[in-house]
Amino acid sequence: MEAKMVLPGDEIAVAEEFEPGEGTYEKNGRVYAATPGVLILDPANRVARVRAFNPPAELKVGDIVYGTIDDIRGMMATATVLAIHGRTRQVSGEAEGTIHISNVSEDYTEDIHDKFRLGDIIRAKVIQVKPSVQLTTAEANLGVVKALCSVCRGPLELRGHDLYCPRDERTERRKVAADYADLRLFVPATQLGGGTIPEKHRGGRPEGADRGGRDRGGRGGGRERFRDRGGGGRGRDRRGGGGRDRDRDRRR
Repeated sequence: MEAKMVLPGDEIAVAEEFEPGEGTYEKNGRVYAATPGVLILDPANRVARVRAFNPPAELKVGDIVYGTIDDIRGMMATATVLAIHGRTRQVSGEAEGTIHISNVSEDYTEDIHDKFRLGDIIRAKVIQVKPSVQLTTAEANLGVVKALCSVCRGPLELRGHDLYCPRDERTERRKVAADYADLRLFVPATQLGGGTIPEKHRGGRPEGADRGGRDRGGRGGGRERFRDRGGGGRGRDRRGGGGRDRDRDRRR
């Protein structure tokens, strides 16, 4: 079927023959275009769609994205994705991604507030898109690319490993991207780590990971299991002792 361009309000099908799909709507038994684009009639599934001329970009695993930290709770930070590195199209829908504390930094993170603050602009990598968008900043080129002072809300300057506010003469800490002071906005995404997912990020967060992404057995959990095994051993010794007492009773 030859591609046909349609405009909003154009009648494109009869509801008895095709159901309204993306970019369409139904009214009085007729299907109309809701957006300018190319008409796609799918007879196999009996669905009518209109594909936009310049469709919004959809997030994919491996994409490098920019977003704003708008919520921090416990072990999670939430960011609204604003743009995809290297693409001019808007992100489809209201994309919201979460960053678990184990995916914040290459180093162990005790408190996520030491790495992010509300309003920070971050560069992150998409490591999962379904059922929810998951992000990571645990690479050198990822992290905060613009931060505001927590007191005066002015921009912070990078000094050494810390961020400095010249107005309040105070420092703050963040997980900053390596190019915080001179952003590389026009290099290919692959130069920022795009397209590859480190093995530690594949398959999601390990079950039983603690606040810094370490397995609980690596810290207190291991000692607790050791004590359990020890206690169990002593319990077996006591059962064994009970057996010897019964043997002595029989000999009597």
